[in-house]
Amino acid sequence: MSQEEPVVVCPNCRSSVRRESRFCDQCGRSLASGEAIASTDSYSREGLTPRDVAEEPPDFENWTGTDEAGEVYDEPPEGSDNAERYREPVRPRASVRENVGGSLRTLVLWSGSPLLLLVVLVAAIARDNFRKEDSRAHVSLQGESVDVAPESAPSLALPLEIITPFTGQEKTTDFEIVSDGFIRPRGVTIANGRIYVVDPGLGALFVLDGEGEQIAGVLHSDRRFVEPVDAAADGAGNVYVLDAGDGGQVSVHRPDGAFSEVIPLPAGAADRSRGLDVDSEGRIWLAMTPALAVAAFDSTGRELIRISTGFEGADLQPVDVAARSDGSVFVSTAEMTSVLHFSEVGELLNLWPLVTANSIDGPHLALDSEGMLYVTQPEQGGIMRISGENAEDLDAWVIPAGQHVRKLVGIAAGEPGSLLVVDSENGSVYRLLVSP
Repeated sequence: MSQEEPVVVCPNCRSSVRRESRFCDQCGRSLASGEAIASTDSYSREGLTPRDVAEEPPDFENWTGTDEAGEVYDEPPEGSDNAERYREPVRPRASVRENVGGSLRTLVLWSGSPLLLLVVLVAAIARDNFRKEDSRAHVSLQGESVDVAPESAPSLALPLEIITPFTGQEKTTDFEIVSDGFIRPRGVTIANGRIYVVDPGLGALFVLDGEGEQIAGVLHSDRRFVEPVDAAADGAGNVYVLDAGDGGQVSVHRPDGAFSEVIPLPAGAADRSRGLDVDSEGRIWLAMTPALAVAAFDSTGRELIRISTGFEGADLQPVDVAARSDGSVFVSTAEMTSVLHFSEVGELLNLWPLVTANSIDGPHLALDSEGMLYVTQPEQGGIMRISGENAEDLDAWVIPAGQHVRKLVGIAAGEPGSLLVVDSENGSVYRLLVSP
């Protein structure tokens, strides 16, 4: 058995260094004059230096040690100082300054290397080729549930040639106040001969009769409402409420507003989502605003379809969704404010630009019994109707400016030409009659 003579070690990571070295080879620590120290530790494994021990874990099968009297034994005594000394050492982590210094020194050493220049050139060519291939991605997206998070999926190129702008003349329409006294109403739907309004300012679902008189005010599902932002109804007259707060939730209520059940959606699916619809097959559609996608779920919460709005170079945050009986889906978006039309397999069919709006008070959608789509334009105080894919299939109306109209958000369609809209700033529900 031999004992190593004292050697020069780094005061930071305890690695052995050459006496003439200015920097530690392991951690990059600057070894100013007087900082390098000599090691007096003894290691009884034959031929090992402190650096060897630091790089190699202890071999406890061949371990030997010495007690206080210098006697050799094969097992470290329980609780002895020697037992602690032969545990694998833990290296102190280098400081940020030391890591930066080591990186700069490495960069200086490599800066004149032809190999480094070759590596940089190859990386740049690979990046450009990836961008070219990504820009050729086809716009269609298969309408099936996917496990890949939308944030990690590659963006699709937005085909600008399919955009259909409104080029006609805006008309003026009159309105009547159906109900007022709300704080921040945002969602509205019609079912069972009644009007259902959700108000996140009051944290409640309100049930009104056809004339706007309040029948009930509901404050909770299986929990107190946090931020109810939209409502929809199915063919049986059940009312669905989207609560976007505290992780998000979709609850089902009976025609009188009484709570029935919560849809067991995946965790976070409804969190900060802004729009809701229930199609003719009973599928629950969500405009999942943070996820840049709309998705359909069944009554058990299982995801059936997901359609991405994450197009390259376009900030399309979905705020509402409306599913048509032919399987196609309309989506309204904020930031790059528009309406998108997708086929039942997720292929983008058309896009109509709208007046800019934010995601909280974004444009909402309603389909009437004839399949015509109505869209609110919150910052304009008006609505647009889409009856086809061409420019001549678009109509737009504005409500005369005045103290009664501030910001139209939620919308519901009754009989053809009869609409209900909510004003999120003025706290009112209006009825509009538009021409066929």
